[in-house]
Amino acid sequence: MHREKTCADARLAGCASSCQPGILFLFLIFFLTACELRQHVTLALMGDINLGRGVKPDADSFGFLTSRLLAADLALANLESPLATHPPEDPRRNNYNLCTSSSSTEHLVKWGLDLLSIANNHRFDCGEDGPSHTASLLTDAGLTPLGLNIEPVIRHINGVKLAFFAFDDVLTPLDAEAATAAIRKAKEDGALVIVSLHWGVEYKVAPTERQQALARQLAQAGATLLWGHHPHVLQRAEWLETEAGRTLVLYSLGNALFDQGGLEEVRQSVLVLVTLQRGKITTVEAIPFEIDLRHSQVLEPEAVTRLSILQQLGLP
Repeated sequence: MHREKTCADARLAGCASSCQPGILFLFLIFFLTACELRQHVTLALMGDINLGRGVKPDADSFGFLTSRLLAADLALANLESPLATHPPEDPRRNNYNLCTSSSSTEHLVKWGLDLLSIANNHRFDCGEDGPSHTASLLTDAGLTPLGLNIEPVIRHINGVKLAFFAFDDVLTPLDAEAATAAIRKAKEDGALVIVSLHWGVEYKVAPTERQQALARQLAQAGATLLWGHHPHVLQRAEWLETEAGRTLVLYSLGNALFDQGGLEEVRQSVLVLVTLQRGKITTVEAIPFEIDLRHSQVLEPEAVTRLSILQQLGLP
């Protein structure tokens, strides 16, 4: 997947041995300036992806968003459907079971995804060993699972150190003390901390008091970005100011690809592009989309719907 990058350049060593002092000095200034400009990371963030039940994914499911996902340094989503080499085929199976075939990983790769949270309330749909098996299948496909345990996934991109966590507060209440301790340590180790949170109440368009309390607690521990899902609808975004810094909270990004009907809100969402530089978030962009249930594909919405989606997100 996306290659980890640094500012190291073999040409610097070559110039050091052959350039005149003045030229070497100018080269160093140019090189260090170029490195500084490259020290930024772009993340592409989406909500819940379900590849099971009534979803029929293909290479074009993310349509006009695919180029954005591929262009980002890292693209992330919550994988709501765990994977199995031989998923159950019993038609009497609980309709809320989202276990699906491991062959679906090829679509995740083609769409340009990199890191996938598996810390959610459906993680045991493929059985007790489902989380570890799903993590193994994702890893074999060149993807990175988040949330198998409390340890962060570390990435070094363009000279920026990132620590990714994924926590579930739905199937079992989040151990907030353990989470804040892990976030604080990653922050002290020099990383920008990004946290995936499966939380809140389904179909509720406003964050709950618990979501807001957890958000403040994790922000105070040092998280730079909190990225949420589970409600299946968009919830507002906000900035939190704490002693640890400024934190962007995306309470819920709704569904990225799902088979839910009924409320039109479950079919409307956004891809959020976040740029991190010099230890903070510098730009945020939201790209609205709609889910076409019949074709299991995301589409660019009409102008009126686009505006409604952006207003629901309320990105400050």
